[in-house]
Amino acid sequence: MNVKHLKTKVTIELSVEEYTEFVRQVNKLDGIVSGLTEFHDLYVSDLGRLDSLRWRLSELFGLEWDRDSYRYIKGTKGNS
Repeated sequence: MNVKHLKTKVTIELSVEEYTEFVRQVNKLDGIVSGLTEFHDLYVSDLGRLDSLRWRLSELFGLEWDRDSYRYIKGTKGNS
């Protein structure tokens, strides 16, 4: 993946494998949200899937956890 931070936009170039992984994660999120809206219930297994989704998306977009602000920020390693 190549991330370019320009003045007015961010361009993300994904390999075919990275794009496929992104689509897979969006589909997992869709399944969890659908379950929540249909049954108004969150399964324990969904919590693990959400945690995995958070990790994979942060990896995919090169995000790093900032303990001071308690949120993800643009990564400083390798992604300019």
